[in-house]
Amino acid sequence: MATQKVVHIITRLDRGGSARNTMLTVLEHSRAHFEPVVITGEAGAWGAQGGLTATLDNLRLLEKEAVRYHIVPSLVRHISPVSDLMALRQLIVLLRQERPAIVHTHTSKAGVLGRVAAWMTGAPVTIHTPHGHVFYGHFGSVGSWFCVQIERLLARITDRLIGLTAAERSEHLDRGVGEAHRFAVIPSGIDVERFRNARASGKTVPDWFDCPPAATIIGSIGWLTEIKGHRFLIDALARLKDEYRQLHLVIVGSGEEHQALLNQAKACGVSDRVHLLGHREDVDSCLAGLDCFVLPSLNEGMGRTLIEAMAAGLPVIASRVGGIPALIEDEKNGLLVPGGDSLALALALRRILSDPPWAYTLGQNAMQSIGTGYGVPAMVRAVESIYRGAAVGHA
Repeated sequence: MATQKVVHIITRLDRGGSARNTMLTVLEHSRAHFEPVVITGEAGAWGAQGGLTATLDNLRLLEKEAVRYHIVPSLVRHISPVSDLMALRQLIVLLRQERPAIVHTHTSKAGVLGRVAAWMTGAPVTIHTPHGHVFYGHFGSVGSWFCVQIERLLARITDRLIGLTAAERSEHLDRGVGEAHRFAVIPSGIDVERFRNARASGKTVPDWFDCPPAATIIGSIGWLTEIKGHRFLIDALARLKDEYRQLHLVIVGSGEEHQALLNQAKACGVSDRVHLLGHREDVDSCLAGLDCFVLPSLNEGMGRTLIEAMAAGLPVIASRVGGIPALIEDEKNGLLVPGGDSLALALALRRILSDPPWAYTLGQNAMQSIGTGYGVPAMVRAVESIYRGAAVGHA
């Protein structure tokens, strides 16, 4: 097969899960068969998920690996009719210039504009990876309904959809988005061995956690935004503060909710036990210092940090939303709680904290459940297989 040009379109190339997934796919493509090109939004001044620094680092990495890219300043995450029309126009120009065999869009906004541009320019194959969805948790009922209608229409001009979990696929299909035979499931890839080795020497608390030596530490890693549900985790800590006087919470990540979370911790009387550490690249070191990992999201495509924590052998607690139940079998390799329920979260934490041997077993089961299928090579080869199958369908 001749080398095929693949244009990847994503709104932001920061250190969020969708951007990491996209970068890994682009960098690991078999260059003998695929020529990757990236189109992304401008390296703006946002502070979350590594912000400008992360974006520039990723662009330099693309340059180092000889991957061409284009910056579209008007391709922004928020809804903006003027910017969106400008972005669509520029995407059309770029796709006509690049003439790709395959257009692969990532995330909601880039998925809308990128697929319309691909359709208008007659791209032979269009692939879309939602990296979750915005069917609930992000907007009100009217906005969520509108998103579903748009995705139903766009699915008609999309050759293949790729979900991160079977649950994500089902949530699309249940709403009439896409067709089962054109909707694949490919988990995000991680460096499995790196995280399996994270706690090889047992719990090792980094100095920058700033926790007392005898502290029991629960933690979460993710963008500080409302959809990640960190406020419910702080509330759960407050419910347990008198029962577990050495219990501390560390949250790794940056975002617009930083000050609000600090204010909440102060109001709940746990400001001395909540540690907001900002963005960190050494996620394995963060996981090494925890006794339990919690992902309290209100909506989640899969949760890359959840997979990393499971691979590290930590007992995990997560919300029963999005693709998370496809990863966690309740009480077997982790605990599931309703999203947005701080009382249920506190009760789950109590179960973990009150029975260390059982918590250890949960962690070991979690580690065993994250096999090589979650590795980067497996992810990229599976994506390329989807490309080939879609291309054959157009032959």
